[in-house]
Amino acid sequence: MRHSAFINTLGVVLGCARLRVVAATIAILTCASCPIRSADASSSSDELYRQAAIVEGVPLDLLIAVAGAESGYHPWALNIDGQQVYCRSRAEAEGLLARHDHVAIGLMQINWQFWGPRIGLTKERLLDPATNLMIGARILKEGLGRDGSVWERISNYHSGSSHRRDKYNQLVYNSYLRYLRGEIK
Repeated sequence: MRHSAFINTLGVVLGCARLRVVAATIAILTCASCPIRSADASSSSDELYRQAAIVEGVPLDLLIAVAGAESGYHPWALNIDGQQVYCRSRAEAEGLLARHDHVAIGLMQINWQFWGPRIGLTKERLLDPATNLMIGARILKEGLGRDGSVWERISNYHSGSSHRRDKYNQLVYNSYLRYLRGEIK
């Protein structure tokens, strides 16, 4: 059952045994009959997510859920000065990136102003889905390694204030449920 596997994996990664017990209960009560997506990688994008999760040691389902919450799985999504933009092509995204520095980029919405100098990657390089997922998985892993509840650790990827954390965690959880139901292809 993927729902309990997701939470169970989080419990193992985060060292939270009690969470695994709660997860089994939640899975039985809420998602026992949810249709799920095949575990077999059938496309190159599935493989990109899988590879990033393996290399960085984060739960695959969590990485997928965070990408959904961040960009709606849109590889050329940009957030420019707080405004979400879904570019139709990489060329369109590159054109916008040439004019803006306060921007979050790609599937994992990497904040270039914060992370760019730290990781030494250009804005254009972060448009590459494989690179974006790998860096996003690394940032997610860093957040999961901090102190706090499971959901505080997940929201370390995005937010600082408790109100923003709660809202973000709901987005991640809803994205995960859409993935579980097979609504994400």
